[in-house]
Amino acid sequence: MASITNNTPPHQPFTAQNQDPSPPSPPPTYTLNLYRRLPFGRKHLFAHSDPTQPAQYFIVNPTPQKHHNTWRPIFYRGDNPKYAGGPDSPNNTYSYTSSPIARALRTSLWNSFQIQIGDGVNEVLENKARVKKRRRYERRQKVRRFFRRGEKPPKEPLEEVQEVEGLVMVFKMRREGFLGRTVKWGLGGKEYKWKGTRSLKKGKGFGGRVKGWSHDLKLVDGDAKVVATFEKDRWASYKRSERTGGPPNRKRQYLGKLRRYKGADTLSTEAVLESIRSPPFPLDGEKFAEKFTKDLKLEGSHSGELAEEVIAFTCWIVVEAEHRLRYKILDLIEEIAEEFKE
Repeated sequence: MASITNNTPPHQPFTAQNQDPSPPSPPPTYTLNLYRRLPFGRKHLFAHSDPTQPAQYFIVNPTPQKHHNTWRPIFYRGDNPKYAGGPDSPNNTYSYTSSPIARALRTSLWNSFQIQIGDGVNEVLENKARVKKRRRYERRQKVRRFFRRGEKPPKEPLEEVQEVEGLVMVFKMRREGFLGRTVKWGLGGKEYKWKGTRSLKKGKGFGGRVKGWSHDLKLVDGDAKVVATFEKDRWASYKRSERTGGPPNRKRQYLGKLRRYKGADTLSTEAVLESIRSPPFPLDGEKFAEKFTKDLKLEGSHSGELAEEVIAFTCWIVVEAEHRLRYKILDLIEEIAEEFKE
């Protein structure tokens, strides 16, 4: 077997040949830091290093550490939705706005993901809340009738389900191989892959020039051109959170840095919309959850940069999956060891 060498200087630009996680040249078009907001990973955010600037994206995931059927992350454009305000909002302390633009489902062992994205996701979630509110009211009135009590009008008017006007599209992201690091997805007829990077061990001892450590991530297109990179903080779990001094994010723990590069072959929002609206049928024979496909609105509008939002959301999913799989594998080994003891 041929040996693998890595004589690349520490500051040489990233290329597919040297597999160095250093950022390529030219400099990135934008850089965002990924932070963990709450314990157990219930909230994350992509933001600049300056804590006074609002976050670009925010992820809320109420139950991240349990089974796949309880994993329901929602991806927001804007900062923490808990404090989002504006002139028409009752909470107008903070002037920024925050709206959900994506959500996801996953399978067990984090091998496949279904992603719904677009401005219409906000309207879909609002309709879901309207239906839930009406059902709760009707259930309470049924209990009152059972005890022969008169009906009580709702405290707030019950709204009807509204038609979705914004964009709602779906796509899948899959892991290549069993528990491999490569995760691929498609957008606008082009395929992209999140892959691991590797720094090789130096020396001539056991595993020298062959064995390495794979920590960081890179996003490549079909021509192996680097679209984005994510540089992990390898000691994030052992560091204390940074205190910002107040809401909307009083504390945040740095996890890594996402970089997007100029000149990469990523499509504009208009090109992506044109691609998904043209035949064949956009699902291409893929099977999706019914709740993700019943509200499809490919003719809807989208106000954000779709490619940038997809890159940020898929990056968070891949980082979260690797973090959770480490604990899942340790749990499986522990359970197997306990079975052998018995």
